[in-house]
Amino acid sequence: MELSEEDIGRLEGQGHSRDDFCEVGPDDIIRLRNVGGRCFFLRDGKVCEVYEHRPSGCEIYPVNCDERGRIFVDGFCTAASTVEKGELSSKGRRLRRHLRTIDQEAEARRRR
Repeated sequence: MELSEEDIGRLEGQGHSRDDFCEVGPDDIIRLRNVGGRCFFLRDGKVCEVYEHRPSGCEIYPVNCDERGRIFVDGFCTAASTVEKGELSSKGRRLRRHLRTIDQEAEARRRR
């Protein structure tokens, strides 16, 4: 899951250290660290430790975006069938804004 600086700040505000839950990819995009193939914050395989403060991408999911920018519902998610057309549209707009922010932040890291 890609993270914005706002996401990171929200999680740090809950007492978590970015060094524990983040990793920076070769593309300079910060992502949630996976442990054993699962999100760092997922406990007992099913409970999100930071649900009330979760990253924006987690709030938006299962709405996702492909490489061409097309918005879709990730059929892998068990809640995929509950996403209605209006929700898909609104979450799709949020997702595009979120991804633009992440890309701008990664670009700023590359320039440093």
